[in-house]
Amino acid sequence: MKHYFKLLTVRHLLYIFVTLYIPTLSLSQEEEVSPIPDEKKLEWSGNLDVKYSLLQMSQTSPAYRLQFYSSKDISRYLSQYRIEPYLNAEYKSGSLGFFMKTHATYFSDDEASVDLFEAYARYNPSLSTTMQLGKSVFSWGKGYAFNPVGYVNPLKDPENPELAQAGILSANVEYIKSFSSGALQSFAAQAIIIPESNPINGRFGEAKYTDVAAKLYFLFLDTDIDLMIYQGSRNPKRYGFDLSKNIMENLEFHTEFGLTRNADRYFIGDGVLSREHGDVYSYLFGIRYLNEWNTTVIAEYYRNGFGLSETEYESYYNYLLNGLTIGTPVAIQQTLGISQAYFKSNTLMRDYLYVKITQPEPFDLLYFTPSVYTIYNLQDNSFLLSTNFTYKPETNLEFIIWYTSMFGKDASEFGSRQVEQKIELWMRAYF
Repeated sequence: MKHYFKLLTVRHLLYIFVTLYIPTLSLSQEEEVSPIPDEKKLEWSGNLDVKYSLLQMSQTSPAYRLQFYSSKDISRYLSQYRIEPYLNAEYKSGSLGFFMKTHATYFSDDEASVDLFEAYARYNPSLSTTMQLGKSVFSWGKGYAFNPVGYVNPLKDPENPELAQAGILSANVEYIKSFSSGALQSFAAQAIIIPESNPINGRFGEAKYTDVAAKLYFLFLDTDIDLMIYQGSRNPKRYGFDLSKNIMENLEFHTEFGLTRNADRYFIGDGVLSREHGDVYSYLFGIRYLNEWNTTVIAEYYRNGFGLSETEYESYYNYLLNGLTIGTPVAIQQTLGISQAYFKSNTLMRDYLYVKITQPEPFDLLYFTPSVYTIYNLQDNSFLLSTNFTYKPETNLEFIIWYTSMFGKDASEFGSRQVEQKIELWMRAYF
């Protein structure tokens, strides 16, 4: 019995308190609660993505040479053809709702997979309170390409920030309150409980490794402000805030700041994997601008506290080369394993600038939207440049041409990527 009570740590008690108290608070504060209509409604939706990619590989890249070490005579030009169906379902009955989002990837009969992105139940005991159980996607933070405070979010790909991804198993409750007068215009509180992410035998998790996250939202003087906290026994504690403010009608400013306490940062030192332990700070500043021609500009600066310095990246690059020089199967597998386990992020280094420009229907070309974006590494001056052309002749049909190229010296982040340049052709049909 004593051992059982030890499992109920402060963070678990906090979550239980918030879960039970907030719905009661919301009901007591609302003198008149409008009943939610008991309408039963089932909706199906989805889309089918058909994608063809042509890639020009960098055969001098250490990452490429390690990945394809056993394929000596492979062509420099590779292609990939895949089909990605998405199927979504939504059922509502009064204050209760069920939601599901699935995704599948098909390369061939031997290489296919099905993923459950989201599957959760939502209950609204009042108009101000929402309770949700299951697997769901969260969207913390204000950044477009990066989210240093997205502690419960799926890992964002800055090369495709709008890509749909899988959520996490969780239970959460959210309370929202609006105010008709005063500087504080709106308030919201959200608490999330997250079971262990690496269960024993894929099914059982230790209760002591249950994590809790919470977020407070304020709309104060027309400024969106969030305060976040993430508490866990196995994962490091994290604290963060973000804000978003319309400086002018067509100009928005946003920022995020995150602190991770007692975290591990990995790098290559003296030719071996090394670890640095301490507090890590990451932050972001960005703007969104819309001009009179309907041109949208998004610009963000991102500081990645977990990233490598320029010298550390060169040490990592030389570590990959050394594994190739040794050339034994054991050395190749060990080098590749460390690279994939500790250095697989799309933002390996510390300082990045992201800029994206989108212009719908230029020169009165109906249904046509071009865009261009770059991710610039401010440390080694390497960068990625990409252009995207979208044509949508029908409401439920669009075609996309997407070209991407890497620039930089051999030992730079983007200059050492496996893919030098690529072009992708997409057809997307909705229903």
